[in-house]
Amino acid sequence: MVMQKVRFGVVGAGGIARRRTIGEVQKYAQHGEIYALMDVDQKLLNETAREFGVDRTFSSLEELLREDIEAVYVASPVYAHHAQVLAALRAGKHVLCEKPLALNRKEAEEMAELAEKTGLRLGVGYMMRYNVYHRKIKELITEGALGRLVAGRAQLTCWYPPLPLAWRQVKKLGGGGALMDMGGHCIDLLEWFLGKARAVFGFIDTVVHSYEVEDTATVLLKFENGAQGVVDNYFNVPDKAARNLLEIYGTKGAIFAENTIGQDGGGNLFFCQASGEMYDATQKRVEAPYEKITLTPEPLYAQEVDAFSLWVRGGAKPEIHYEIGLRNLQVVEAAYRAGREGKMITLDGYA
Repeated sequence: MVMQKVRFGVVGAGGIARRRTIGEVQKYAQHGEIYALMDVDQKLLNETAREFGVDRTFSSLEELLREDIEAVYVASPVYAHHAQVLAALRAGKHVLCEKPLALNRKEAEEMAELAEKTGLRLGVGYMMRYNVYHRKIKELITEGALGRLVAGRAQLTCWYPPLPLAWRQVKKLGGGGALMDMGGHCIDLLEWFLGKARAVFGFIDTVVHSYEVEDTATVLLKFENGAQGVVDNYFNVPDKAARNLLEIYGTKGAIFAENTIGQDGGGNLFFCQASGEMYDATQKRVEAPYEKITLTPEPLYAQEVDAFSLWVRGGAKPEIHYEIGLRNLQVVEAAYRAGREGKMITLDGYA
């Protein structure tokens, strides 16, 4: 028996929905479909509807929620997430919400509590977990190919100058700058690979641009297993210069990746295994110790929607369930606090 696709209504017809999600779902998704669009900007709404051939469009959330849809994909600015997710849940709709779940953990907890109370599904858009190279890294770690993990680094940067009506550059609308917008993905990946962080410190600054949120953020993490990590996010590095590095180091080798952290499903991955290596006082380096691993990229947003749709249909809880969104906000908020107070902040009761 063929499973009927889950019908989604999209809240926010611009931004990531227009750039990635709608098109990927239409072309690649097997278990979800875009059924209707909603946006308060009528011109944008009409343009997106024409571009993707969606004939059901609405200018208010209330109208959308009366439609014959099972789920809502919330792709609006962060400040709108809380009210829109609560409204969708109260209307009996499952919700896949873009990251971060909300402006702060308190708002996100209210959303999660209502989802649990109503028995509805609530997911969060950490789609980078579906990158084929990230899944390969997870597989190598699980197999023990890197030995005991000791360090990790995740970097995501871009050039984001002051722009009119850019809500990410206003704290009350986006919750923060480079760390809130991009660092959440990096922190999520490192915790997925290395385990939960137990302590965090942050250097959070606005160095180049004139807006109020940070354009520069470096976060230091200490994990439960003793490993240490670095997350670096910048709104002031030219796109052409960005490599968006991901590095994982262990006692038996290391993984180096570039441009896997991002909206595309590809990138480059290199693996070095050096188990059984003896101490060498000369520290002689092998010229090319890394082996390139080549995999076929897969669309991140279609995979995300399919995983959520299968959950709606009674399948297993996906890796993008709301709990990782709550956890992510906890770590991000701790990093901001560490930056303000100039001291390390512990997590989950660790001293």
